[in-house]
Parts: sequence; structure tokens; C-alpha cells
Amino acid sequence: MYDGSLPAVSVARMRSIDAAAIETLGIPRLLLMEHAGLALARAVRTLTSNSPVPIAVCCGAGFNGGDGLAAARHLHGWGYPLRILVARRVDRLREEPAVYARILRGLGCELRECATVEGAAELGPWLADAGAIIDALLGIGAAGTLREPIASLIRRINGAGKPVVSADIPSGLDGDTGRIQGVAVRAAVTVTFGLPKRGCLMADGPAHVGELVVDPITLPRMLLTP
Repeated sequence: MYDGSLPAVSVARMRSIDAAAIETLGIPRLLLMEHAGLALARAVRTLTSNSPVPIAVCCGAGFNGGDGLAAARHLHGWGYPLRILVARRVDRLREEPAVYARILRGLGCELRECATVEGAAELGPWLADAGAIIDALLGIGAAGTLREPIASLIRRINGAGKPVVSADIPSGLDGDTGRIQGVAVRAAVTVTFGLPKRGCLMADGPAHVGELVVDPITLPRMLLTP
């Protein structure tokens, strides 16, 4: 749990740290994503007391969604039944998220696509029957009022009555201001990567973040210290 010992950073600062790790030091984004997924999966395992209950993994199309898909791979290896949702057509995923989508399909996992409000409306029972939910819809770069079907998906997640683990920041929460962008996930646990984001600690942030866990995901200490 976050104890206040690490500095909270802006979205721009965290992006510069990621860029230094990937572009300057040559750490593959896939490696960082793998460790982000592992951190999320561990949080789920803690919430579920190691019981292999069904886990709903809700993923967006970007790198945050890739973190969720990486978590699904770990959870699959631990014997958890999975319900994986992607908020766009899977064949339109690119880069690392596409890699994890191929891996999961190779493992026999079904990836359900949800690209419309109508599709989101059908997910109530699908989410309510899960033991826990991973929110990997939007990352720290999301800005402005949320569009559909993401907004409807967030409402369905919040209405499911299940503990939620958010990847990096609850979807719909501004990473800099902590303000809600129309609607935001209410998480039981937020696993934030590298350093805590300012938005997790300000304004509406604490009410949506739940327990804040900071995981370095193997980012070098030299990049995470002032």
C-alpha cells in the first residue's frame, strides 16, 4: 500500500520516464507490460484469497489494455477462469496489445469484443457473475469527457457490485487533476506503475482509487528518484 514515501508525478513526467526506459535504455515495452500484468494479477489473487473464481478482464485498445491482457495471461496460468473483454475489434489491436491477444487466443481464451453501447448493455450479467474485475480500459493519457462505449462499460463495471482492480489509474479519472471525466471506475485496488500519479491523490481520486499499490514494473531506480 502506498505510504507517501514516493513522489506523485504528473502525466507528462511519467511519460518522460517511460520514454527514457524504452527509447534511451532500450527496455522493451513488452517487458514492462509483462511486469505490469503480473502486478495486476497478484492484486487479483490477493482480493480473491487465491480462490480460482472467474475474473472479468476489461481492456481498452491502448497500452493500458495491453496491461490487462498481460494480467489475463498470468491469471490463466494460475488456473483462473477468464472473461476477457476488448473495447474494440481485436483485429485492430496493434503492437504489444496485439501480441498478448494472439497469445491468449493461442491458449484457448475467448476475447469478447464490445465496440458499441448496445454491446455494453449486454454485459451486466456477464460482469455480475465474476468474482473480480480488472479495469484496463483507459490509462493516464485519457483526457476529456469519455466517449462511448467506454462510458457505458464503466457504468456496468461500477454496477456489477464486484471488487475492481484498476491498471495504473481508474478509468475515467484525470491523471493530473483527479477529476472525473464524466464517469470513472470505483476501484477496490489501483495498481499504479512506476510512481503514483497526482490524480490518484487529489480531488475525486481517493474516492475512486481504493487501496493504492505502487509497483516499479522493473523501471530502473535511477529513473524513479528525483
